[in-house]
Amino acid sequence: MTVVDPGQAAGWAGTARLEPGMLSFAGRLGGTAAHAHAAVQVVTLTAGTVVFRDRYGGRQRAAAAIIPAGVVHAVEAPNPVDGQAYGTTCYLDPAGRAAAAVAARVRAAGDRHQVSAWIAAAADTSADQLLVMSHDLGAQVTRAGLHPAVAAVLASASQRPPDPGGPALPASLTEAATAVGLSATRLGHLFTEQLGLPYTAWRRWVRLQHAMAAVQEGATLTHAAHAAGFTDSAHLTRVCRAMFGITPTQAARAAGWHPHRRRQWPGQQLR
Repeated sequence: MTVVDPGQAAGWAGTARLEPGMLSFAGRLGGTAAHAHAAVQVVTLTAGTVVFRDRYGGRQRAAAAIIPAGVVHAVEAPNPVDGQAYGTTCYLDPAGRAAAAVAARVRAAGDRHQVSAWIAAAADTSADQLLVMSHDLGAQVTRAGLHPAVAAVLASASQRPPDPGGPALPASLTEAATAVGLSATRLGHLFTEQLGLPYTAWRRWVRLQHAMAAVQEGATLTHAAHAAGFTDSAHLTRVCRAMFGITPTQAARAAGWHPHRRRQWPGQQLR
């Protein structure tokens, strides 16, 4: 199990926003353990630099990078003696047009798994331009040209945190395939081909967004985990660490959220 250096994780401090097609964090950036998330990540620093590390051990210091979905990477925050890094990191929904546009830059720059391609993909664009592109296209949640079955499954994933009795979360691959009239194998191939990651990874990403939205509104980690379809808070923590390299508690504290508060769901008595 990879563990984040407490000093690295503690470096995160700022504000986070959840909106259709995007999760963004602005403020002081810390470090992460090696991880791979379902989102396409755009990092743009306005002060300082960080070191990006790929799965092969390649390391490169930079102020901007575009990291594709499903790619193993880690971030090393600067030593406090050398200053701190400030900026914005955007996690773009892999089904969105913004994700498709920036991921295409990485493909054109080289091997999507290597840090050199992530840095090169962001090299000729200013931080402001990358952010504008991400926000403008991020609002267009679903990209054009998706297979109708994939588009239907994507549409079934509500952007709102689900309350008990609320909209259903993404089903298992078999259930989703049955709902759109395809075999599980065919739907799985379509997801991998068109979004660049397996259906199960996309499903975890959507559920993690639901859980984070619930925490943002004041739910405990346990309530957020159950609402988003995780077995318990430990399950949520494992998925969050695997996708972001930090725990949900660390992420919530960095964003100024308070997961320890109890949220009263409709019809629920607080004790």
